[in-house]
Amino acid sequence: MDTKAWRPQNNPEGAMSSLSDLLCRIEVKEKHTLPDLHEGHTLLVVSDYSGQHATANFESLSFLIADLEKCNEWEQKRKLWRQKCLPNGGIMAFKSLKDGNKARALEQFLDAADNIVGLSITILVRKNVRTLFGNSERINWQNPELAPYRHWPEHTFEKMLRVVHFVSFFTAGFSQPGQNILWITDEDDIAANESRLRELTKILGNVSSHYVNHNLGHLRCGTTKSDNGSYQLEDLASIPDLAAGMLAEVVSEQYSQGLLASGGIVTPPPNRLRPKVSTLTNWFATNRKKLKRLVFLIEQVPNSTQLEIKRLKFHGSNDLPD
Repeated sequence: MDTKAWRPQNNPEGAMSSLSDLLCRIEVKEKHTLPDLHEGHTLLVVSDYSGQHATANFESLSFLIADLEKCNEWEQKRKLWRQKCLPNGGIMAFKSLKDGNKARALEQFLDAADNIVGLSITILVRKNVRTLFGNSERINWQNPELAPYRHWPEHTFEKMLRVVHFVSFFTAGFSQPGQNILWITDEDDIAANESRLRELTKILGNVSSHYVNHNLGHLRCGTTKSDNGSYQLEDLASIPDLAAGMLAEVVSEQYSQGLLASGGIVTPPPNRLRPKVSTLTNWFATNRKKLKRLVFLIEQVPNSTQLEIKRLKFHGSNDLPD
């Protein structure tokens, strides 16, 4: 079995190649930042997204990657948390934290999430980056391979491609031969109905075959709609939801205040953060728990069509009135 947590990716180009190199360097320099996810039978990937509204400066694509067989401690603490904090149900979503009960339950939820053996990894993309695919500013709909998908809205198709490529990339790098892959996505516009989910699954199979150079077990794709009523999937999806929402807001504030630093440098918190954002930022600023955290930013090189990717680091923040 490969002793490295990250399997270097030699086939991708552009931002993906740079991201693979960054992950290799992180594993060498920060030995406990990347979790070893090779032991379990199933690699779980859960994703959620934020920053799609017109006023956002960044799109946020957030992924939870975990060893499903090592989620027992999280599951026990999650059930206790639900009994104590949300006995009547409800979903922990970034947008719903105005609810007093959920806001008070946030810190305990994050404490429970720290018991997941895995990685929270978020990709932030500047909104002026029109596409991550090809050298033009738009998807080339004249490509014959895209003919079956011309009924998709362009912005939704671009988002879907970004998500699928990152899922495939992370699957290729963190998995071992024979592992099963289970991907659960938020039930949003890229998986809005059964027809679109079938197309999404087909595209995932096609794209992942270009990244994964070893034989996998089963490759399955589903949405949070598959939750059996226990909130098991919904609570897992809450982790990338909270990360995506928080990071889109924090980095947009840093950008507007001129606080975004060069890659790898710890950036100061913005001057104004709401309490829920402050709580999440403080949680995200540590990497000493079982669940590790990483954030990367993709933006266009000035006066060029090339893209660059850099790592963002955070430290704690101060509360301000909501």
